[in-house]
Amino acid sequence: MSYSSQLTRERILNCARREFMELGYQNANMRSIARAAKVTTGALYNHFANKALLFDTLVREPAEEMLARFQEIHRQTAENISGVSSEYLKEQGCSGTDWMLDYIYRHMDTFRLIFSHSEGTSWSAYLERLIEIEEQAYRIYCDALSKDGKPVDDIFLHITAASGFQYLVEIVSHDLPYAQAVAVMDSVKRYGMAGWNEILGLSP
Repeated sequence: MSYSSQLTRERILNCARREFMELGYQNANMRSIARAAKVTTGALYNHFANKALLFDTLVREPAEEMLARFQEIHRQTAENISGVSSEYLKEQGCSGTDWMLDYIYRHMDTFRLIFSHSEGTSWSAYLERLIEIEEQAYRIYCDALSKDGKPVDDIFLHITAASGFQYLVEIVSHDLPYAQAVAVMDSVKRYGMAGWNEILGLSP
């Protein structure tokens, strides 16, 4: 790709990002994006065959990287679950939350697009995929750590996993400064750990 063509591609992506942010995927218009990028619709389609590909190009790399790392964190913990303490899991949970928040803020446009503007794309299911991974991990951790041997309801695990990600969605949608987001999530972590201690009969 020539330097000029690369510049055109980047200009299209920047204009598409603004269009998706303002209107959402479903209401975004390729002709409008072409006008904003000062290219013909033909030139736009030469770079991106359709609107779905354009959105996908904007979000895929950072979104897939976060998903893969999130899966790996839980996989490694699950593989060693028999040898870890509840305190270790608490530390891992807190550090994992810190990492994810930092990663989202380093790629804020990507996750704002996915969380708030992706309806009508395959990425609208991204949040459910994260929740599914978290829910499955919760089941493994609860089965391993529960002190009274009493099973935790699946629906409780699902709701708890979903609510955990809803905190992140709210932080992103309200465009909180990073320092404020960290403070909010620190409160969420304390709140959540107290709840798990109660549910699983763990020492605080």
